[in-house]
Amino acid sequence: MLHLGSTYLIVKNMQKSLEFYEKLLHMKVSAQAFNRWAQFNFDGKCIALYSCDYDNQMLERGSDLDLHYNQQYITYFKERKIHYGNNMVLNFWVENLNEEYSRIKALMIGKVSEIMYINISSPYYFFVIDDPDGNTIEITGSYTEPISI
Repeated sequence: MLHLGSTYLIVKNMQKSLEFYEKLLHMKVSAQAFNRWAQFNFDGKCIALYSCDYDNQMLERGSDLDLHYNQQYITYFKERKIHYGNNMVLNFWVENLNEEYSRIKALMIGKVSEIMYINISSPYYFFVIDDPDGNTIEITGSYTEPISI
């Protein structure tokens, strides 16, 4: 049986992504290892960010590689093709979707969609925002339609 360790995103720019996720999640990063790995812990779960730049710079320098990597990883890393963005959706649930929508829009950290509605198996309200690498963040929760006058 597999056990989930963490969900992590491969990011182009660690600093830019850290700033985005700290604002979005309304929390500081929980742990960080150099500019290679950062994670946000909450509710017993973890979302992490991984930057290939760190490994790439280490491999380019070429010194003490055997202390940090085995040959299999070096081969894998050099042959791997990274395609950034829009590979997955992170879904978050909030108590009050109206309030969270206003908070996220006020942060001005990216383009925020309108609040959308789907009713396939049950009513579902949500909005999306893309992170700096183009990954979709979906936020859902209890929503109250504005009163039309």
